[in-house]
Amino acid sequence: MKTTTFALLAALGLTGGLTGAFTGCKSKGGGDLRARASELSPAPAAGSAAAARAEDGTRKGVEAKHVDTRKVIRTGRIDLTVASYDEARAQLDAMVLSAGGYIDSTLVDRHGTTNSAVIVIRIPADAFTGVLPGLRQLGDITNETTSAADITDQFVDTEAQLASAQQLEKRLLELATAKNGTLDQVLTVERELARVRGEIESYQGHLKQWGDQVSLSTLTITMSTRSAPVAVAVVVAPTLGSKTSESFHSSIGALRDLAAWLLINGVALVPWLLFLVPAGLGIQRWARRHRRIPVAIVNPPAQS
Repeated sequence: MKTTTFALLAALGLTGGLTGAFTGCKSKGGGDLRARASELSPAPAAGSAAAARAEDGTRKGVEAKHVDTRKVIRTGRIDLTVASYDEARAQLDAMVLSAGGYIDSTLVDRHGTTNSAVIVIRIPADAFTGVLPGLRQLGDITNETTSAADITDQFVDTEAQLASAQQLEKRLLELATAKNGTLDQVLTVERELARVRGEIESYQGHLKQWGDQVSLSTLTITMSTRSAPVAVAVVVAPTLGSKTSESFHSSIGALRDLAAWLLINGVALVPWLLFLVPAGLGIQRWARRHRRIPVAIVNPPAQS
C-alpha cells in the first residue's frame, strides 16, 4: 500500500517538494557558509558579557549531557508481614500520598483475627527508590522483587514511525483535496488515508501507555498479619488418686446412663402396654378355664 501511495504522489507531482526538503538539508553550500560565518565571527573578549554568556551556555550544555533521557519502566513486588493491618494500611496511605502517588487497586481478605491484602500502588519514578525504605518500617519483608525495563529503543522507533505516518497523512490529505486525480486514484488515497490514520492512533496509544508506565512506577504490596501464638498444653502423668477418682466417676456415669436408658425405653413401651396387658389377661383367663375341665369329661369311663 505504501508503494501505491508513493506512486500516486509521483503521478500527481507532489513528491518533488518532499524530495527537495530532504536534499536541501544536505547541500554542501550550507555547510560552507556556516563554516565561513564561524571563522569570520570575532571571538568574545575575556571577561566581557558575551564571554560570560558563552561560558554559561557551555556549562549548561555540559550539564545537559548528563541528563538521563532513557525510558525505563520500573516495577516491583513486596510481601509484608505486619502486626496490625489497619495501622500498617494507614501508614502506607500516608506514605503514598506524600510521595505523590495513588492507590491503584486493593483486595482485602479477612478471616477472624488474620487479615491479608494485595495493594497495587502507582508512584512517581523518581520516588520509587525512596518508598522502599519506608515500607521496611511497616513490618517484616518476606519477599522483595524489583525490575527495570529499558524501552528507549522501542520508544524512539515508535516516535519515528509516528512522525513518518503523520507526514504521509499530510501528503495523502493533499492528494485527497487535489482535483486532478481520477476516481480510482481518489478512492485509493482515501483507503490509504484510513490505514495511515489507524497506524497513527496505534502509535499514539503505545506512546501514551509507555509514558504513563515510565512516569509512574507500579509496586504490588502483599500484606498479611502475624498469626496469634498457640498455647502448648502440658501433659501431666496421672497419679493413683486421679485414676481412682476417674474410675469412680466413670462408674457413676455408667449407672446414670443405664438409668436414663431404662427410663427412655420404659416410656417408649407405654403405648404397647395398652395392647399387651389385655392380651395377657385374656391368655391367663383362657388358661384357668382350661384347667377347670373335669378329667371324666376329658377321659370318659369304659362301658361294661
